[in-house]
This record gives sequence, C-alpha cells and structure tokens, in this order.
Amino acid sequence: MTTEPNAPAAVSPAVDGRQRWSDRRALVVMVASHAVQHFYVGGLAITYPLVVDAFHVSYGLLGAVLTAAGLLGGLLQGAAGLIQRVPARAVLAAQNITLAVATALGAVAPGFAVFGAARCVGSAVSWPQHPVGSAYLSERFPQRRGAALSWHTVGGSLGTVAVPLFASAVIAASGWRWALAALAALIGAGGLFVWVALPGERRQARGAATGTGPVTADRRLWSVLLRRRVALVLAASTIAAGGRGLGTITTYLPAYLKSDLRLGEIEIGVVFTTVMAASVAGPVLAGYLADRLGRTRLLVGAYLGGAVALTGFALVGRGLAGLLLTGVAVGVLAYAESPLLQAVFADSIGQAHGRAAFGAFFAIAYGVGAIWLAVLGWVIDAFGFTTAFVIMAASFMAAAVMVLFADHTPTDTLADVQPDER
Repeated sequence: MTTEPNAPAAVSPAVDGRQRWSDRRALVVMVASHAVQHFYVGGLAITYPLVVDAFHVSYGLLGAVLTAAGLLGGLLQGAAGLIQRVPARAVLAAQNITLAVATALGAVAPGFAVFGAARCVGSAVSWPQHPVGSAYLSERFPQRRGAALSWHTVGGSLGTVAVPLFASAVIAASGWRWALAALAALIGAGGLFVWVALPGERRQARGAATGTGPVTADRRLWSVLLRRRVALVLAASTIAAGGRGLGTITTYLPAYLKSDLRLGEIEIGVVFTTVMAASVAGPVLAGYLADRLGRTRLLVGAYLGGAVALTGFALVGRGLAGLLLTGVAVGVLAYAESPLLQAVFADSIGQAHGRAAFGAFFAIAYGVGAIWLAVLGWVIDAFGFTTAFVIMAASFMAAAVMVLFADHTPTDTLADVQPDER
C-alpha cells in the first residue's frame, strides 16, 4: 500500500492529547501570570487614598505620577518586537520577580517622591505582560482568539479581585506598608511559578528568520498600523482609556469610595471586590459571545452599556445596595472592553507581526491613554469625582462611535502586503 507523497501526516491520539494538555496549561499559566501582575495594580489602588493622606499630596499630583508611570510602561510596550525571539516564559518570569522588588520599594518609601519613583519602576518592568501574553495566546489559539484573550483579561481581574479584601484586612491590622510587603512576596512567588510551568511557544509563533532586515520589517509593520481600519481601532483605544477598567476605574474607584463617600476600609473592600468579581464574568461571557455573534457588535454594546453603568455608579450615592448593584454593571461591562478591543485589533491586522503589532497596540492604547489619569486627577481636584465619572462614561460613548466608523470602513486589500504578512 502506497502513501501519497503530499498527504498530511496523521496525528496520533497520544500526540493530540499532549497538544491539548499543553494548550490548557499555556492558558492557565498565562492567566495566572496576569493575575500576579494585578496583585500589584489592585493592591496599590487600595493604598492610594492612604498614601495621599500620609504624604499630604493631592489627587492631581497622584494623577500626574500615575500618568508618568503609565506613559513609561505603556510606551515601553512598543518594544515588544525587539524581544521577539526571547521565550515568553523568561520574559514574564523576570517581569513578575522585578515587579515584586518594585512593590517592596514602595512599601518602605519614606516620602511620596520615593513612592512615586517606585510606581514608575513598577510600570517600567511590568510592560511585557500585555503584548507578550496577548501575542502568545492569539497565535496559539487563532480560532478561539476572542475567548483566549478574554481569559487573559480575566486573569488580571482575578488578581485584582483577590487583593482588595486581603489588602484592606492587612491595612486595618498593620497599615498600608505591610500590605504592600505581603503583595511583594506573593508576586515574587508568582514569577517563579511562571518560569517553571509556562510551555514554550510553538515554532511558528516565535518565528524563524524571514530573510528581511529590521528596516523592512518596521516598514511593513507601519504599513499595517496605518491601514484605515487599524488606525481607527487604535484611535478608539486611546479614547476609551478614559473609562477603561484596567486603568482609570482601578485607580479612582477606591479613591471615590474613600475620599468622596467616606466609606470605611471594609466597606471599600467589599464594593471594590464586588466590582472586580463582576469583572471576571464580563470578559468571559463577552469573549465567547464575540466569537459567535461578532466582536465589533459586542464591543460597541460593551461601550454603551459601560457608559450607562459608570454614570449610574457616580449618581447612586453612598448606599451600599446601590453601589453594589451598579458596581456589578461596571465590572461586567467596563472590563469586557479590553479583550474585545484586542480581538478586533487582531482581526484587523490578520497574522502580521505578532508581538510587534501587539506591542504597538498597547503602547498606543495604554501609553498615550495614560494621559487620562492626569486629566481625571485634575478634574477630581477641580470639579469632583462625579464629573470625572461622567467624563469616563463619555469617553466610552465616543469610542463606540469610532469603532462603528471602523466597522463601516471598506476592508483594506492585501495587494500591498508581502507574502509573509498574509
């Protein structure tokens, strides 16, 4: 019996089973890595009101420092293409271990200048998670991209939801410095876990040499990013950063509960934990629905619903029931935005450039978008938290319009794209 020379080789059940196990492990460990990174984000959010009081600074100054940190970490994500050949396991393990050092530095800061510097160091070392993690999952799960990227976002939310009550309890018992010290230990342990457990990329994901030099590769990347549809999605990402759950909400929602509504530490922990718990469900549901019903449609719906939820949260007052109810809506809708937007971006660029393209996306979305932190800090000082939340809602509505424009933009042809980009 002869075998046709071009027939595809059969995959044995054992090999197929090992591949499925490797894929599951890759997703679980990547979700865990993002969760560990958000121990830092969520833990600091709880301490910000206390840091402002302890060091006698304004929210405007805090917002300026967070903007500097966001610009630094966000723009550094554009360098993801430079580490294309470094294994994701090594990059993300190093990220989490050095992030633990930055957290410990914040815990022992004698003044706001050192605390702010530690925050900037944290942003400078934590940038790889989004571009490296998103590219890793997008390439490993091309047919289930929406779901995989949603789970990646859920990892961040799980990390944030695990922190508020824990940090609030440590703060109530020992103060905010000990809370950050405890977080530093957890983050360091998480880095070691990623190093041991994350599978390597598939060969085609890491990519062999293409025979093109860096100048040609850069030119091709820019040709992709400047396509009309891609450019509109990138513009929407900077507009939506005004209400993005992973940025402004995580920063200013606990501050609103503490400084404006005057809630106690445990009440703040309960409300923030509820929002973060809802932020786990939102991306998971949105990711699976998006792969079936359409990613752009779900993204626009999340923007509009998130705008309503943010406005409602700012208007319900200090009643715990109202805060919990609107907080659930904020968590579900505002946090579904990020993975949906990433999936729409990935659809827009096709298979082009992997980490480099995602690095550019996050540099723009999170780097330029970090300016919102300073703007909203100034708005809070000048006009109050309610006005700031209304502006967050308006940014979502404006982004929805931009995404609709992108969806109705004629699809760019691939005639000008090199064969390796198709």
